[in-house]
Amino acid sequence: MLVPHFEGEKFTPPIFALVSAVIGGLLFHFAFDPYGLWGLLPLALGALFFASFTRRASVAFVSGLAFGISAFIPLFSWASIYAGLGPHLALAIFEALYIAVFSVLARFILVRRGIRFSSSVGIACLWAITEFARATVPWGGLSWAMSAFAYADSPLLNFGPWLGVTGLGAISGLLGAYALSTVGALTFRRARGRNGVHAVWPASVAIIIVLCALVTPRPANSVDAGHHSLRVAGIQGNIERPKAGSYYIPDTMFDNHVEQTRDFLAGGGHARLIVWPEDSTGWDVQNNHERMATLQQLARDAGAPLLVGTQSPDGEKARMNTSILLDAEGPTGQEYTKRHPVPFGEYIPQREFFSKITDKVSLVERDMTPGTQVGVLDLSGTEVGVLICFEIAYEQSVADTVNAGAELLVVQSNNALFLDSNESVQQLAQAKVFAVISGRSVVHISTVGDSAIYTPEGRKLASLDHWTEGTMVADVPVRTGLTPAMEHGVVIRGIIAALAGVVLLASLLAPPRTIKERRSRP
Repeated sequence: MLVPHFEGEKFTPPIFALVSAVIGGLLFHFAFDPYGLWGLLPLALGALFFASFTRRASVAFVSGLAFGISAFIPLFSWASIYAGLGPHLALAIFEALYIAVFSVLARFILVRRGIRFSSSVGIACLWAITEFARATVPWGGLSWAMSAFAYADSPLLNFGPWLGVTGLGAISGLLGAYALSTVGALTFRRARGRNGVHAVWPASVAIIIVLCALVTPRPANSVDAGHHSLRVAGIQGNIERPKAGSYYIPDTMFDNHVEQTRDFLAGGGHARLIVWPEDSTGWDVQNNHERMATLQQLARDAGAPLLVGTQSPDGEKARMNTSILLDAEGPTGQEYTKRHPVPFGEYIPQREFFSKITDKVSLVERDMTPGTQVGVLDLSGTEVGVLICFEIAYEQSVADTVNAGAELLVVQSNNALFLDSNESVQQLAQAKVFAVISGRSVVHISTVGDSAIYTPEGRKLASLDHWTEGTMVADVPVRTGLTPAMEHGVVIRGIIAALAGVVLLASLLAPPRTIKERRSRP
């Protein structure tokens, strides 16, 4: 048994539970970029588990809600810039409800089974499945701030190609459970013993897990011995800062990207593929003959195709967000339409209902129609996978693209409307994490930054800062092998869900345990 079973456990008093939950939520926030203090994540989850170990399920629910709100309000600060304070707070509270439900279930396991190894595994898997649920339902979910994205600069990311995002969530939960066990061993008198030796075990195992990550090899089938590469240039044209809450993209967006591409070519730059960001060509470029002629001339001058982003009408009330591959002759016929539009940002689900609650729905005048085909484009024998903006945060979107044959990934994004928030650096961290998990190089290009090119090992080849114009160019490694996370992601999530279910069932069948209420000393 890797974690001692404490016979002398005591419930966490309500006030301690609430304080622990709020502190844990704040620590959770600081684990992500731009702070990147990933070591705080297990401590944050340990604080959440400590807060969940209460006499009443209602206290556990409120504690989980407090954890989620204190974590998600700062993590989703970009939503306030995009849609205003009301939607920002509503989003944070809604996402916090997932944590509240998790806290109630975690309490059930702890009260029925105590702090032991099986409980730690069950809670860890339950945490991972809660994150998966948050990233899936409703309306496709929101995967922002999943545990895995805190590990962009952590050795724990080495587990990513083997376990995927949900597996990294389980590792995070397990480390959090060991943090709780360490505190429990030092706190509960019966378990502490003379030398506090019981506290050494969980802390040591947590350290061993991190050390194992340092020496974890990459999956053999994801390593390309041929060292094939594709020279890619990413153009970041930049624009002047829009007004907060503005959805207007100025014409300078197109002009700036044209100018930057010309500067790149005039300076002797060359590439086999030139990538522009999402929305970089403006509205319905295929029916804008002047702009299309300019793009064709750029492709002719470059001797290489351009992959550009545009939006186009889908009937009178809808629109599509599309990446178009074009050359000197114009559109090649290869394109990708975004499959995962962002609810309430790019379309309004149940528009009639929500319009009765808030007038903010009018900000999205045309709902975005989702595409139906995975984005894999053939570039003279090299299969280029395409994702648009927030899609890089969704494991299934990445897996679909890689499993469809993509040998490298291009992510086109427009972060201009999020101004100076942390949205851009957090999205770039997601790109790096998925480069490692997918075993594919990722070219992440934004209109205004941050932009970067990452290898399948997570090494940065080139980058561009926020609110700057420039071109990043690199010989990007191309891979064909599949990591276990991509090939067997459904199985991995199924195993994690099954483990959580088994522990919950065992907790249900276990007789209630008598646990002492924590009392303050006189």
